[in-house]
Amino acid sequence: MASDLMQLGISGLRTSQKQLDVTSHNISNVHTPGYSRQVVDQKAADAQWSGGNYYGSGAYIDSVNRAYDQFAARELTLSTTQLEESNVRQQHMMMLDDFTSKSAVNTVNSMNDFYNSIRSLSDHPNDLGSRQTVLESANQAANSFNNSYETLTNIRRDVNEQLDVTLERVNALGQELAAINTSLQELPDGDKNHDLLDKQRGLINELAKYTKVTVLADKGSLADKVIIGSGDTLVSGVESSQLKMVSGDPDLEDKQIAIVNGNQAKAIKSNHIGGGLGAMLSIRDDVIDKSLDEMGRMAIGFSKQINDLQQSGTDLTGAMGRALFTDVNSPTLLKERVLKPLGSQTDIEVKIDDVNALKAGDYKLTTSFDGTDYSFRLFDPAGNEMKQADGSAYIAATDTLPLEVNVDGLTLTMNTVMGTPPATGQSETVIIQPMRRGAANIGVEMNDPRGLAGHRQTNLVEANPNNTGTAQLSQTSQQTPDALAGTYQIDIINSADLVAGNTGNSGTATFEAISGAAAENAVGNYVITVNAANKVSMADDSGNAVKLIDDTGAEVTELDYPLTTTGNTLTMVASDGSQVSVATLSDGAVADDEFTLAITTSDKLTVRNTQTNTLMDLKDDAGDTVQSLAYPLTNANKEITFAGQTNPTLSLSDNANVGDNFSVTLGRSSAVGGNTNFLAMQQIQHEKTMNEGKSSVIDLFEGLATDIGMQKSNADKTAEVNQLDFDAASERVSNISGVNLDEEAANLMKFQQSYMASSRIMSVAKETFDTLMRAV
Repeated sequence: MASDLMQLGISGLRTSQKQLDVTSHNISNVHTPGYSRQVVDQKAADAQWSGGNYYGSGAYIDSVNRAYDQFAARELTLSTTQLEESNVRQQHMMMLDDFTSKSAVNTVNSMNDFYNSIRSLSDHPNDLGSRQTVLESANQAANSFNNSYETLTNIRRDVNEQLDVTLERVNALGQELAAINTSLQELPDGDKNHDLLDKQRGLINELAKYTKVTVLADKGSLADKVIIGSGDTLVSGVESSQLKMVSGDPDLEDKQIAIVNGNQAKAIKSNHIGGGLGAMLSIRDDVIDKSLDEMGRMAIGFSKQINDLQQSGTDLTGAMGRALFTDVNSPTLLKERVLKPLGSQTDIEVKIDDVNALKAGDYKLTTSFDGTDYSFRLFDPAGNEMKQADGSAYIAATDTLPLEVNVDGLTLTMNTVMGTPPATGQSETVIIQPMRRGAANIGVEMNDPRGLAGHRQTNLVEANPNNTGTAQLSQTSQQTPDALAGTYQIDIINSADLVAGNTGNSGTATFEAISGAAAENAVGNYVITVNAANKVSMADDSGNAVKLIDDTGAEVTELDYPLTTTGNTLTMVASDGSQVSVATLSDGAVADDEFTLAITTSDKLTVRNTQTNTLMDLKDDAGDTVQSLAYPLTNANKEITFAGQTNPTLSLSDNANVGDNFSVTLGRSSAVGGNTNFLAMQQIQHEKTMNEGKSSVIDLFEGLATDIGMQKSNADKTAEVNQLDFDAASERVSNISGVNLDEEAANLMKFQQSYMASSRIMSVAKETFDTLMRAV
């Protein structure tokens, strides 16, 4: 009996001791992150049969378990990823919002200062001091763009450095998780090593800060598989893969995360990785790069429009204006906008043509060669393949280079692609970044204030609103010689054409038609004859005599020969009774000499100086001086060239009707004190010359600032929501797995009393045994 009592006391003492050990362990780890409260599973020992009854034999510890719920733990892991992603995004959006409110807004202010200095200069266009102020403002604007570019690239560089640091920690976590898997495999009953399992869960939760994590249990093994992102394995059993940053191809600056297995590196899709890594990649690729493009588009739009006006005017010395800012289409920049693979022989140039049509973002051009033809696929900044309206490829296949392609305000000139020629079956992809370095490349090229082109030749071309035809008159050049300054009227007329003939005559007389004769009412074919009586007569093609006008003004059928009229002029009476001088006939004709005269009509173009009311001399296609040109114009470009000028001045398309007219005003190319160009430069400040006529240059910044501000606001709200979700998930895990000191203190007292009571049982057993021994 004493022996049974002793065994009962020992079992109670042992179980109480273990309970006290576990309770003390819980209390010691109350502040240990990720610790799961451990609970002892105590059970009664099997009863023993004695004397017709079952008697208990004490208690034992069946197991020690941790208070853990995998669903609550998984929810905490997921909320950790979402919270860290939103927090990282929020931190970087704060930096970018600070950029738009400081560095970028300084750029806008400097642009406004430039416009204000131009406004002041337009009041005193010859003042060198005001001109110097404009140059200083231009330098300040260019420097502000450069600084904005540097700020954004520094932020981008910092993000890449943070990615490197984060990947080092992710790799370390992967190795630690692999080591834990090894320990769980090697230790006896590793699945009961609760502290090691807690450490594993803690590492997984830390890893979840950096990327989306999925943990898969391996059947028949305690080594869990850890998957990151959208399906890339970081830890498999006791092996851990490594992550590293790899350069993009062909854009070396477009660094991507790759997972390394052996000697192979596989890029991970950045839009699926999640966590802090996903947030940083998203900020870099979607926000920072877009900001660089928008600042570049602003710089290009600003500088190109000012340069275009500069080069269309004249400076203070009377010379043609030169570019104020760096030429956006310099030979270096044309090629810089194309990123191609290392070692590529591709030679593509990207020219900025129309700032109004420019779009931010990267274009991708894929070229393949089948041995004969080049085939092209062009993708827009949204990643969509561009097509023609009929669904065909945007760039048609060709067997000939160079090739020019116009897209979104750009001209792509493909001089060489992949080689001359490339190998059959060869293909290559290049990235086109028209805007990316625009803010870095802007600079001031002028240092002489006299070079600012204040005067711009004012030319005006207008069609009469009563014209019945659809022809369009335009200038062939914005700059015309001062010798042509004046006002003109271009008329489309129908006038007579006279052709004289005197072939086969015996005499030596010269018969010539009078050019420009108003003989529209005398159309027909005529024969002029000199008879033996030295008389001149004229008959139509039906043999009917035509009345002529003698030197007294009388109508006759014959004139004395040699002619006695002024200038030996032959004047006929037209069908409407009007008198028309049509030809001249010199001395030297003999009897029976005949001369022919053909009169037709055709449409012609004349240019009249409205100030002097005289017809202007023009050049025909042969370079001869004439006062009218056949219409429609017969040269290739439908151009009108004034006599004495090398280059054409105007161009008139077909489809004008007789009676249509156009007014033209040509100003002087140089004028001291002119400010028309400066006035035009001011307008750029507010004109909607960007974004397909929807925005001014400064509006682009407003759009960028608004976009970043909205993204920051959304990031703030998302971070608040995810913080609430994380707190709720943490509380659920804490309620299940957390250590409650009050509860543990009560357990400590309870198991202490149990321990003391068990000790007393043992004492009673000893006393009983001693009493029995003394009784023997």
